[in-house]
Amino acid sequence: MTVFKYAFMRGMRSPASLILNMALPLLLVILNPSLGFGPTAAEQYRMPFLVALLIIFGGFYIARSIQIDKMDGTIIRILAGPVTMRSYLVQNFLSAMIPMTVLSIFIGVLGLILHNWELYFAVGLAICYIFLAATSIGLSFVWSCIFKDKEASSAVFAVLLTAVASLSGLMIPLTMLPRFLQYFGAIFPAQWANRALDALVEYGMNGIFWLGILAMFLFTVAFLLYGGKRRLI
Repeated sequence: MTVFKYAFMRGMRSPASLILNMALPLLLVILNPSLGFGPTAAEQYRMPFLVALLIIFGGFYIARSIQIDKMDGTIIRILAGPVTMRSYLVQNFLSAMIPMTVLSIFIGVLGLILHNWELYFAVGLAICYIFLAATSIGLSFVWSCIFKDKEASSAVFAVLLTAVASLSGLMIPLTMLPRFLQYFGAIFPAQWANRALDALVEYGMNGIFWLGILAMFLFTVAFLLYGGKRRLI
């Protein structure tokens, strides 16, 4: 069995992964007649950002195969064979990206069918979620290199995500934060996802939207390069 197939099957068998990656994001989209929970513009405005939080969590949980391989010693046996570190990392990345990409596209399709979203909005939302999932998976690889204990990793990540979500504007609008915290939050990919979503909701796929996409792409590359160092695995 290839690394890709093994990692994909293991990720899909995880109840937490299935709930975060499929059930909750789709439920948010299906149950909302517009872009949010209620009739006011402020309530409607938050749905894409809440789904983005679930995408971050989902990307993290579906890509924990490296950490599991470290804990049970599987990675030593894999790398002792003909599989290179780069191949191992790429196959794990693809196994996590496929379901997240399908989810992102499905969200856009549901919006078009159920809520009559504009095509540009559905496509832009899917693109943003795909790149956010990619950077979340890359971060998961780095996180797995730092933490040896799976439970401690999950607990610390939950605390970190709460702080990141607040500083990035996914939970609290950026305009409500002091300016120095807005600048500090820019070191997190989530703020660039927030900026891309904000631009998409207000103006469409303009320059700010694509700048956010580019930033998430660069974060993903940096995370994969760092997490792919064999000495850290």
